[in-house]
Amino acid sequence: MTGLANELRARERELWLATLYAPEAVRPALVALFALDRVLAEVAETVSDPMVGAIRLAWWRDALLALDGAAKAPDEPHLQAAAAFLLPQGLGGAELAALEERWGCRLAGDLDADAERAAEAEGGARLFALAGRLLGGDETLAAALGRGWAVGELWQGRVSAALRPLLGLAVLGVRDARDAAAGRARAARGGAGRQLRMLWAVASGR
Repeated sequence: MTGLANELRARERELWLATLYAPEAVRPALVALFALDRVLAEVAETVSDPMVGAIRLAWWRDALLALDGAAKAPDEPHLQAAAAFLLPQGLGGAELAALEERWGCRLAGDLDADAERAAEAEGGARLFALAGRLLGGDETLAAALGRGWAVGELWQGRVSAALRPLLGLAVLGVRDARDAAAGRARAARGGAGRQLRMLWAVASGR
């Protein structure tokens, strides 16, 4: 698990920081979930040929679906971590495979701005709902926080202590959306100011 945590820290430092705010017993599962989402994202963000990207994402989708009922996970770190830390917590392979849809939409290249935003929002909601289940919080509110993180949508409701690691990410997503609307450049991910804002959200619930 150390290897996946280091990978997540390198690929998406703020997601890694959020896992540190979670109870220690939950951290390996959150790392496994977030690292899986990041490896899917990397396919969509790095391939130059959309067809190649679609084939790679299809491989991941099929491999995740196959985890349901499999006696043993394939010899691939993300799949083994999913089998070891996510399936025992009730996150099925089919639910994990659905994370691929968000990144498949990125590859399609034929979505208008509204459809692309909707896909981003739904993808963020799906990821955070699963994370919320791991954290023992309300999944509906967790999904709303995921939309805040992905596209800057505001959420309704009090955020329980269990979900505050996700709140720390959501407040940054809302800030990013406001900066973009105002024409301001987004601060570098994982920077000191953003880390302090995450910490404040986790500590205060705001």
